[in-house]
Order: sequence, then structure tokens, then C-alpha cells
Amino acid sequence: MLNIVGEEIEKKQKKMLKRIYKFALKANGQSPRLLETTLEFVYSVQMQELNQRMRNIDETTDVLSFPNLEEVFNKKITKKEYKMDINPENNKIYLGDIVINLDRMVSQAIEYGHSTEREMCYLFVHGILHLLGFDHIDELDRNIMRSQEEKILSKFKLKRG
Repeated sequence: MLNIVGEEIEKKQKKMLKRIYKFALKANGQSPRLLETTLEFVYSVQMQELNQRMRNIDETTDVLSFPNLEEVFNKKITKKEYKMDINPENNKIYLGDIVINLDRMVSQAIEYGHSTEREMCYLFVHGILHLLGFDHIDELDRNIMRSQEEKILSKFKLKRG
């Protein structure tokens, strides 16, 4: 289940994000019906405040992910293993939060020469993968993550440029 909050996003975009969410989870061996994630859209000022508060970095960024679960990379997420992370209101495991900066989303779309929809979806997929334990600290991890991002985005015909 994907909860979208924050600045107004068009119905068509919400539908696309929900489809991407389900596909990205399935592509990584997860069951979308078991998991819950919150996606929030903010502007640069709010993103900088959040980045300062949560990461002690006093600058804005394009996307932040806040995983709720630990040690999930390449591992099936089950209710048995993560019973303490089940939301009692809907019986879903809380995967985490993703925050996207609308200002950076627009400027990066222009910079990279593609649509804002493609950039929004890219940032969202990037955030999902972080929640699933992917990272890009070293070159090997970065290549693995980029490959997975492109695999998911190409399914929705959201290629670069």
C-alpha cells in the first residue's frame, strides 16, 4: 500500500506511482499486499530542514528515504520475521518513508533533458530501492542499484533523455 501525502499530485501521476511501487516490490521478490510505504512531496526549504534534522546535513537534496526495516537486502520480508513492524490498523508491514523534493525534481528533469514525470518516477524508484536495502556508496553497489532502477523504469517506458 502506498500512501501519498504533501503537495498536490495529479490523479494520473498517483496511479502511475502506485503501479511502479507494486512492480518494484515484485521485481525484488516482495509482496506488495504485505507492505506499506509513505511518499511525501515537499519543496526545497522543507527538504533542507528535514535533511538537517535527520542527517545533520544543512542543504537540500532531491530524495530522502527513511527505511523502517533492517537487513532486508535480497531477503523476503515476511510478517513472521517483522511482526513488530506490522501496522495494527491495516495489518501491513511498514517499509518506510520516501520524501521527494519537487523543486529539485523539476530542475533535474530540465538538466537531464527528460520529463518531470520521468524524474519523479526515477526519484521514487531510487527511494524504494533504498528502503529495500540497496545503496550506492561504492561503484559495485551503485552499478547494481542503477541497473535495477533502469529495469523498473524501462518497464514503464521511462527512459533517460
